[in-house]
Order: sequence, then structure tokens, then C-alpha cells
Amino acid sequence: MIDDDPLPLLFRTTGLGSGSREATRLRRAAAAGRLRRLHPGSFVARHDWDALTPRRRHVLLVESALGRTGPRHVVSHLSAAALLGSPVLRDWPDRVHVTDPDARGAQSTAAVVKHPGPLEDDEVSSLRGTSLTTPARTAADLALGTRSLDEVTVVVDDLLHRGLTTKEAVLASLDRRPRARGQTGARRALAFADDRSESAGESLTRVLLHQLGAPAPVLQRRFELGRGRWDPHVDFWFPEQGCVLEFDGVVKYTQSRWRGSLTPEQVVVKEKIREDAIRARPEVHSFVRCTWWHLGDPRRLRTLLVSAGVPCSR
Repeated sequence: MIDDDPLPLLFRTTGLGSGSREATRLRRAAAAGRLRRLHPGSFVARHDWDALTPRRRHVLLVESALGRTGPRHVVSHLSAAALLGSPVLRDWPDRVHVTDPDARGAQSTAAVVKHPGPLEDDEVSSLRGTSLTTPARTAADLALGTRSLDEVTVVVDDLLHRGLTTKEAVLASLDRRPRARGQTGARRALAFADDRSESAGESLTRVLLHQLGAPAPVLQRRFELGRGRWDPHVDFWFPEQGCVLEFDGVVKYTQSRWRGSLTPEQVVVKEKIREDAIRARPEVHSFVRCTWWHLGDPRRLRTLLVSAGVPCSR
């Protein structure tokens, strides 16, 4: 789930009294730019905030907002996804999302979005003392409440891939709310989700391939490279066209947890050797790579696919 690195310290004026020296000091530090105000009476050191990833910034917002919510409120939707360590396709929300089982309708403040809806005991989990919806309930909430297939797919693929939930569990959560709006789209998104997608880029590529009318690819195909060696897998394989498509994000070249002890230059050389070995297979006629640049405009991805012999009907 969420990484184990501790979050920056929050400074709060709660209980200090508006005229206390400490509260005045915190407000002055915020006015001078040394502290960043997250919510009224809640601050974090500016340099600590700037060093956080976007997801961890939202996690800190959740921690800051918990003092402004009631005990019945359960962190949910994208805020639960942040706590679970999932990626999102676009920006994390500025407000924290919670579910209030007693609410009759949606309520929003400057800090918190409160969603109504029943919550069974087995749909609530705890993480470091924070109550949040389970991965299955989180996936179901996002599928019901998000119109964009790509946004839902990125989160649900991730939860499935990491084994935090299953399609059956998400479907069971949807079945508990048969009258909820968005059931048709949610079930369609769940059917499309795939636990073999290993990154947000791969998930988005799958969505775009579907929207472009490309043939459904085989995911995580392995190739024998000779002498008993097997390639771990390629992202997408189009058997009728003999085309390999790889999504190339930058993390495999820049982040040590992906490249291990290798330098970025060594990773590039290793990838080139691997690609040449796969290209040498008789069933492989083309090998192409897409990047976030291609995914930013589907027309670019379509051009890449067509040039490699993969037809697109749309």
C-alpha cells in the first residue's frame, strides 16, 4: 500500500488560542512564505511541501483535513486511491474526498468533499489509524463517479495488478448499490480493466488502442531469445501483424528502483540489445515504442501504429 516514508510534520494552531504566541508565529511564518497553509490552522514547511510528489502532497492534505471531519467520515474516492498508493492520470484534487454514510446529499467545503452513501463494515479498512474505503469499494466508487474511461482504468488496473482487489470484489461492491447512477459505465470500465497492465502509461495506451479501433493486443507476451533465454515480456503484441509495441516511460531510465545498479546509459544499451533479440524472432515484423508524447495526442499514436502495420478503424 502506501510507502513507508514518513510525511512532513504538520503545524497546527488548534488548541493554541488565536492570540497565542505560537499561533501568531505560525501565521507570520506562513505570510513570509516559510510555511504553506494547507487548511485553516494547519501548516507545513514550504521546503518539505516542495519536495513531495503530487500524490504525497494529497496524502498530506488528507492528514491535514482529518481534523476537520467527523468520526463517521471515511476517506474515499481519489483520496483513498492516494492513500493506497495508486497513480492518477491527471492532477490530484485540491480537496479531500470522504464518504459520509449519514449524509443525504453531496456536501462540499473549501477543504472537503463529502459523498453520501451507505458503507458496510467490510467496505472500510484502516491504514495507520485512518479509516478509508477498501480497494474494492474505492475502485467501485471511482468507476461509478468518473465518466472518463482512461481515468478509471489507470486506477483500477493498478489496484488489480498489485493484488489489492479483484474484479469479483469490485463487482460485488457495485451489486450492493444497484440503483447508483453510472452502473452501466462502471461495469463496462470494470470489464475493460486488466491486472496485467503494469503502469499508468500502459493502461492509457490500452484505452487509446481501444478508442482508435486497433486490434486487441496480447499483453505481456514472452519471446524465446535462444539458448534457453526468455524475454520477461513485451507490453503489447499484435500477432496477426507481427508487431511489438512497448510503452517507454522515463522511470526505467531515471529511477534507481527500476534500473537497479545500472546507469541510464547502460539501461539504454541493455534495452537495445533486448530489442534486437526480439526483432530477430521470425514472427516479429516490427517493433515500435510509444511515449507520453504519443499518448498526449491519439493521432500521433495512430500514425505510429499504422506505420508499423497495425490497422486502426477509427
